[in-house]
Amino acid sequence: MRVVLDTNILISAFLFPGGAPETVYRAALEGRITLLTSPPLLAEFGRVLSDKFGWEARRVREAVAQVARIAVVVRPADTVEVIAEDPADDRVLEAAVTAGATVIVSGDRHLLRLGMWCGIQIEKAVSFLGRPDVV
Repeated sequence: MRVVLDTNILISAFLFPGGAPETVYRAALEGRITLLTSPPLLAEFGRVLSDKFGWEARRVREAVAQVARIAVVVRPADTVEVIAEDPADDRVLEAAVTAGATVIVSGDRHLLRLGMWCGIQIEKAVSFLGRPDVV
């Protein structure tokens, strides 16, 4: 299964162990799902770790490098304008459509409100883990 993890899921996986986001990320680490991302999403992940959570630069680089190492990194050529309330969320959609994702896992209300976009299911980590094909 080809999956884009929104930045909030990655942040939760790295900062709050033991929850559903970490379990989803672990599925990627173990090769049970194919993690998909893009340079803009990796940059946002690093920015949030640094600016919001005060991680030192070396630690941020290591976290971003780990995600990039296990993920398929795509470079979206096209931009989309779907979420007017938070245009940064469009980067998630761009990565997902470029990479041929089947699912976006997110905790973001704007993305979750879509439910599905271009045939890509958008759901919370807990719902995703309830899928029989993820176990």
